[in-house]
This record gives sequence, C-alpha cells and structure tokens, in this order.
Amino acid sequence: MPSTGIDTARQPESKQLQGAVCKDYFAVYRDRMPTLPNPPEWFDPDRDVVVTPPMLRGLVHPIRVRLLRLLREHGPATATGLAARIGQSSGVTSYHLRVLAENGFVVDDPERGNGRERWWRSTHRSSDFTFRVPGEQGDEHDTELAEQFIRMVAEHNFERVTTFIDTLAARREELPMLPWQMSDWSLRMTRDEVRAFTEKVNALAAAYRNDADEPESEARPGTERVVFQFQILPDEQP
Repeated sequence: MPSTGIDTARQPESKQLQGAVCKDYFAVYRDRMPTLPNPPEWFDPDRDVVVTPPMLRGLVHPIRVRLLRLLREHGPATATGLAARIGQSSGVTSYHLRVLAENGFVVDDPERGNGRERWWRSTHRSSDFTFRVPGEQGDEHDTELAEQFIRMVAEHNFERVTTFIDTLAARREELPMLPWQMSDWSLRMTRDEVRAFTEKVNALAAAYRNDADEPESEARPGTERVVFQFQILPDEQP
C-alpha cells in the first residue's frame, strides 16, 4: 500500500505515518513502537504497527519475509504447513519462525496447537515501514538492511505480476471480461501533493482490505482475493 518513504525531511507526525512503505509485513515489540498522534483512519494501533530501519534486524532474510507475508495474508500456520508452501524443510521454517518470534514479528497461537505441532501467527495485521520518524533513521547498517528489505519486497511484487502473466494463455477465453490491469502515469507533483495523493490512495485501498483472520465463509458474496500494488517514485531514469 503506502509509497516508499524516501523523503527524510521532518514532516508533521501524522504525515510521517502516512508516508510509510510496504504495507504488509512486520511487527515489533510493543515497547519499541513509535507513538505518533493523529494516525490515518485506516491505521489501527492495536492491530497495525509503524516500523523503522532499526527494527528490521531479525527480519531481513528472504525466507523470513516470505513466511511473515504468508502468515499475514493466510492466517496462522505450522512450520510444516509453511514449509510445504515455500518448498523448504520444516526444520528450516522452524528456525526462521523462531528468529521472527525473538524479534517480535510472530507469536505462538496456542488456541490452534494440539500438543504435537506449534502454530504461529503474525503479531500484527499489517505494518508501515518508514524512514520518517524522527530519531529512528538508524545507522549505515540499518540503511543497508532497509535497502535489502525494499529490494525483497520489490522482487516479490514483480513475481506476483509475472505469475499472473504466465496464466494469460490459460485464461484466453475470459481475458476480454477480466477487470485486472497494470498502468503507469508520468505525473508532475509537489512533494506535498504526493503525500496528499498517497493518503487518498491508502484510504481507498484500506476500505477493501483483506483480513486473514476472517473466515472465507464470512467474506462478502462474489468477492475474491486480489492484490493491489502501489508505488509512487521520482522519475530519475534518463
């Protein structure tokens, strides 16, 4: 959801929160959470979290990013179930889940446990990663971690696009009726206009947000899971 927060100039605190990036990823210990007044309407401090570069330690690994995404999007799971989804052994997923837990990103889900296998769930519904919280920019190492993380997110988003493209031949008969689209626009905006635009886009998308804790049986009739990917960046290509 929100755009990549690369403007490090101090902004009003509500704008710092709204300028976050990569809306679907992590959780951190409650006592480390930045506390910002006047959050946007779509942000629930009991379910969502603001994440800054120093909080990325323990998360920046391709397997851990993927495991957390799966728990966010599909709800609680076991190490064995997650291993089957990502093509790894349960030993590998168990290790990475423990690292995520040690850093506050996931927790045990004892209500689903049966005494034989441990269930895990994401600590938060969603998160906003941002560079814009005063005093939370971190050091050079944290900036490197942030770059690695954003690259992982971008690569995963690209994979989602190519996965859909790979299905076009099989969908040939229904293609004229499908609503899906990809588009890009060349715009000219001030940074304040970018912030206002991003706020409106986030609010619109949040109205349709999928909740992994909501049973499929309770979903609105006729709906299906979709992914909305949004970036707004400076055009620096020649």
